[in-house]
Parts: sequence; C-alpha cells; structure tokens
Amino acid sequence: MINHAKHRRSKPAAWKRAAAAGLATATVATGAAVWAVQSQAATLPVVVDSLTLSTDTPSATAPVTATAKVHAGKRISLQSLTVAVRAANGANYDFPGAIQTTLGTSQTTFKPDSRTFPAGKYTYFVAYKAGGVWKNLTPVGTFTSGAVAPAPTPTPTSTPTPTATPKPTPSATATPSPSATATPKPSPSPTLTPSPTATPKPTPSATATPTPTPTPTLTPTPSPSASSSPAAGGPLGIAGSWRPVFADEFNSSSLDSSKWTPNWLGCPTCTTPPVTGSETAAYAPSQVSVGGGSLHLTTAKQDTVANGKTYPYRSGMVQSNGKAQFTYGAFEARIYLPAAGTTIANWPAFWTDGQNWPTDGEMDIMEGLGGDACYHYHSPSGGPGGCTPGNYSGWHTYGAEWKPGSVTYYYDGKQVGQITTGISSSPQYLILNNAVSPEGGQIVAPADMQVDYVRVWQH
Repeated sequence: MINHAKHRRSKPAAWKRAAAAGLATATVATGAAVWAVQSQAATLPVVVDSLTLSTDTPSATAPVTATAKVHAGKRISLQSLTVAVRAANGANYDFPGAIQTTLGTSQTTFKPDSRTFPAGKYTYFVAYKAGGVWKNLTPVGTFTSGAVAPAPTPTPTSTPTPTATPKPTPSATATPSPSATATPKPSPSPTLTPSPTATPKPTPSATATPTPTPTPTLTPTPSPSASSSPAAGGPLGIAGSWRPVFADEFNSSSLDSSKWTPNWLGCPTCTTPPVTGSETAAYAPSQVSVGGGSLHLTTAKQDTVANGKTYPYRSGMVQSNGKAQFTYGAFEARIYLPAAGTTIANWPAFWTDGQNWPTDGEMDIMEGLGGDACYHYHSPSGGPGGCTPGNYSGWHTYGAEWKPGSVTYYYDGKQVGQITTGISSSPQYLILNNAVSPEGGQIVAPADMQVDYVRVWQH
C-alpha cells in the first residue's frame, strides 16, 4: 500500500505571522459575502436606496451588470462592498470587483464588474464587511438565467405565409403546400424549407442542421474569456512544441471516473478524512459535480464523519491516483476560486503528488494561503515557494512547466516563480481540492470552486 499518510503542506513564514496575529480566525458563511451573520454585534447603518440588474432574464451567455445606490446614517469605512449572488443550491456567483470604500450620508453608486450566469434561479443582494464582520442588506432580488438558446428568437411567425409566396415568383408550386409556415424563414432558398434556424450556416447541406445544436455551450459557467481555450494550442505562456497527453474539459453531466476519484485516496463512494491534520473538512463525493461546462468542488458547513472522526465541514476533491500520472510536462487548469472580499477564500489548490511523500515530491501549482495565490515544491530538501500579489479570486489560469531540475510557475500566462531545488523525477498524479483550514483564507461555506478544464502536455 502506498504511503500518503504523512503528506502535509507548510505555510509561508509571512502567513504564520498573520495567523499568529489572529487573521486566520475570521469566519464567513459564504462567498465574498455571507448568508447569515446577522446575529453579530451591532448593525452598521448602511442603507440600500436601490439595487438593479441590467436584465432580470439573461441568457447563460449574456453578461449581466448590477448597480447599487447606497448611503450610510453616519460616516463609515467598509473593508469590502459587493453585490452578492447565490444560486438555488447556495453556490456563490458574486459579481466581481468588490471595493474598499467609505460611505457617508450622501448617496454613492456602486457598479461592480459584469458577469454571466449559468441557467438557473438566483437571489442577489448588497453585502458589506466592516470591523471584520459581513452584513447582508435588503432588498433581496431574484432573477432567472435562461439556457443558451437565443437562436430561436429569429423565428418570427409574424411574417404571414402570403409575404413569402410572392418572393419566389416562379415557384407557385410552393403555395398549395399546407406546411407553408416554415417557408417564410428561409425565403431565399425554397429547397431548404424543412430546415429551421441553423440552415443559413451550412448553406448547401440540409443534413448538417442538427449538428450545431449541442455546440453553443462550449463556454461554461466561466466568464467568457477562454484565452487558452483550444487544447491543441499548448499551455498558456509556456513556449515550446507540445503534444497533449491528458485533458478533461468537464463538458459532460457527470465526473469521468476513468480519470478521477472524488475524495482523498478512498473508494469511489467513500467519504474520507482530509489530507492534513489542520484541515476541518472531510472529502465527500456528494460535494463533487459536473455541470454547465465546469467541475464544481463545493464546501458546506455540515458535521461529517470520516473514519470515526467528526469534521465541522464537508468539501469536494478530485484526484487521479491510479488513473493518470506524469513525469515532467506542462500542467494547466482554468479555475474559479471563491472569494472572501477581494481575497481567496478557504484553502483551494491545484497540485500534484507522488506515491511516497515527500521523497517523490509535491508540486503545488496554486494554493490559496492567507487569501493569496501561492506556489511551492515539497521534497526532502524542504518546501520553497512564494505567493503572487493581487486578487486571484474568480477565474484565472494556473500552470507549471516541470522539467529535470526545475519547475516554473505561470499565472494567467505570466511567469510568477521558479524552483530549482529538490525537484523529483518520480511520476505524480493530479489533485484539485477546496480545503477548509485556518491555513487558507477566510473560511467561507457554502463556496464553489469551479474548474473549466485540466490539461497536461509533454514534449
């Protein structure tokens, strides 16, 4: 049996100092804002004068913009102001662009960045953080995002049958046909009468009509910026000639069990203990799902028993041990990291591990520590690495090039660090998890870590 029991990840010195100062003790209930922390201390005097969306019925590909007008009963400094959004299952879809600001008695207009929403029903509200405590404000609005099907809109039956008949002057034969309702749409080409909206693209071949229907949802829940979308195009920002050796685009409706197991080295349906003793969430297959073009690893505040021990949270993980492992190559994933204000919530990570830790090495491509995106390489030599400045919550692309003697790390296609000590040549498998621990950022539950794709290339 392979030994993974001693696997652990260390915090950088700066985060240890922050934890010692008590920064790791703040607990939040969800996303950049919380579902319910209303029982905390005194209510701060912030009032929402109005909260509107650019549309209440967007399609799944249409960007939505929120506008909030707020004021305070007295001057107050807010650590964060956001428009929070929750799906019916509690998943976090907050508008990006939360701000730190000071409010006074005059009205302030807050307009975060726009974003798209997968098909479903949502609630939205203004939330703010002051004195380390999140508050949710009223009013609470609702909206429904529709499926990606704007194609039917051009089918107006308003143009009656007679209008279409005079256009093709020679063909009077088409008029007696009772099924003339379809004719007005493809008026120029009478032979293609049966084919509906998709016909204009493949002009000559009517048989091709059904094919376009499944393709519209290639862009999943992610905000539309698939900068490295084509798998064959090679890793983002990493030069060289590459051939793909592994990819999961998460475009089906369930997890591919030939590639992943949804827990930490357990049976396919088992709930397992966490990776390290500092984590407070067990890993349950129920917290792993695939939908809308993304893998979802969700965190919930729910007592969960694993191996006889009760953990206060349960969360999602997938790992490819025994199904896919690699020595050297370029590793990349496009990931949505849940937010706590303008920092990364919880302890999400994209990493690889060998069969015997730390001898075979551990490559942390991205892990949220103290709210920052960090990288490390663990081996018997230690665990050197670093963290990158900036807000890496929301959608970003994380990659690493592992070659003999070095690992170079890339965030959004830009090199952020390189490690040249203790680099192993042993094969390692892939891991993505949404851990809960004071070693990460503020604890947020429910929270949804989403993965657009995972890809591996080699020379």
